[in-house]
Amino acid sequence: MTNNQWLMANVKINRALFLLAFLIILARGFLFTGAMPVVHYVLLAGKIALIPIAIILALRTSGRPTAIDLCMLLYYVVMCVCCLLNSTPILSVTLMALDVFIFWAMCRWFFARSSLFPLKVTTCFLLAFIAVNFLLMLWRPEGLWHYATNGKMYYLLGGNYNNMGKALLIAMVSNILLLRFIPRPTAPASSIFEPYIFYRLTFALTIILSYGTLLIVGSKTSLLGITLLLAFSVLLLFRSKWLRITCLSLFIVLYFGFQSWTVFHNLNTSLPKTEYFIQHVLHKDLTFTLRTNIWTRSKQLIERRPAIGYGEHDDMWYQLELEGLTTHNLVLHILLKGGWLALCAFVLLLIVLHLLLLIRGPNTTPIAADLTFFILAALWVYLFMMIVEVYPFFSLAILFIYAGYTIPPAFQPVDRTSDSENKGCC
Repeated sequence: MTNNQWLMANVKINRALFLLAFLIILARGFLFTGAMPVVHYVLLAGKIALIPIAIILALRTSGRPTAIDLCMLLYYVVMCVCCLLNSTPILSVTLMALDVFIFWAMCRWFFARSSLFPLKVTTCFLLAFIAVNFLLMLWRPEGLWHYATNGKMYYLLGGNYNNMGKALLIAMVSNILLLRFIPRPTAPASSIFEPYIFYRLTFALTIILSYGTLLIVGSKTSLLGITLLLAFSVLLLFRSKWLRITCLSLFIVLYFGFQSWTVFHNLNTSLPKTEYFIQHVLHKDLTFTLRTNIWTRSKQLIERRPAIGYGEHDDMWYQLELEGLTTHNLVLHILLKGGWLALCAFVLLLIVLHLLLLIRGPNTTPIAADLTFFILAALWVYLFMMIVEVYPFFSLAILFIYAGYTIPPAFQPVDRTSDSENKGCC
């Protein structure tokens, strides 16, 4: 075997191993494997095997972690401290943190080399998950497994039907970022596998399958979320800076207003316009499918232990205390687990993310301005969805990682075609 052949074989092996690594982490983050013990333990074993590899990648990648990375680490430490102070297990928090760490280490390795590989594999794998889940839903629209703790039917993608939204949103965000980086062909494409054409097709297919999935299960929150995301992506076609700022600012105001009224307002206060939006736009009752009962129970628990919360607990504890598996609200979720200490760490993370993006992005290059706007819009859409749902931190961390590593001029994707350039980084 010649030296050139050996290099090509090495590149292919590296690519295959990284594909497997991303598949393991994304499957753990977005698929429900609780009813498939063999799959669950295979993915867990794969994740444990990836830990030392992620450590090596983190140490070998040049450059310091971003301020966003450090704030995510702080948030994890605070959650662990709250668990220790409450004498509750920290295993699930640690397992989630390791998933984030492995995904972060791999993304950082590639983004430091100006490679779009993480965006490509995330787009393709999530589309595959969505497609398989859609086919299974056509076969068993009522669900695949009965979850004994809450008596509901669960699906492959996310388990509970309301949890599908996280995969749909992250798939679209990854695909849109990818399309913004890949240059449009200057001549008519000769094949659908030409990168820009291929990922336009994946985007169209993701949209079709996402709406088809949500129409079958009837998740209004996810349906509204991906529609808002697509609406913000349309603004990328307009070069008006003030149009984007105005639309995003109004949406943030809407977020705080809706958050305050739905979760923290006096239930006896009548607000006709808000009630109209809930009943006739969202097509929900004013209890948000009995979520107000869960929010009331959550607030009563938080009032008893506001500083450090109750730490991490299993599903049975939440079912007994709240009559639901989650608080169905991100703010209450953080307060219940880690109190004001954890909420302050999370707010600091959001502030640092905004400062980093607004300093680095809008006034540099057009692509940086586009990405800054879109990542911020995607984040606020996701936070808006989490007014009535709680999605795992792993999916939120993907947006934080994208925010920290995909904004030019720190990241400038290039077309790596030579073997020497591809060596070790796909």
